Amino acid sequence: MFINIEVERLRRYMSKAEMAGRLAVPVDILNDWIFGRRAIPASKLRALSQLFDGCSIDYLLRSRNAGA
Repeated sequence: MFINIEVERLRRYMSKAEMAGRLAVPVDILNDWIFGRRAIPASKLRALSQLFDGCSIDYLLRSRNAGA
């Protein structure tokens, strides 16, 4: 799971539906990305970074188990 994507979404009080809309993807695709069931396209990684005020892609892709 890419927990930092969820952290940033919640930090901005954004619903998953709103986030999916801003990224122009269905909510189920967004969920697949967050839970690591589907690869996030590079263009959407850039869009996520911009949506979250320039958060680094490395930060966004740090998984819950990183460093464990």
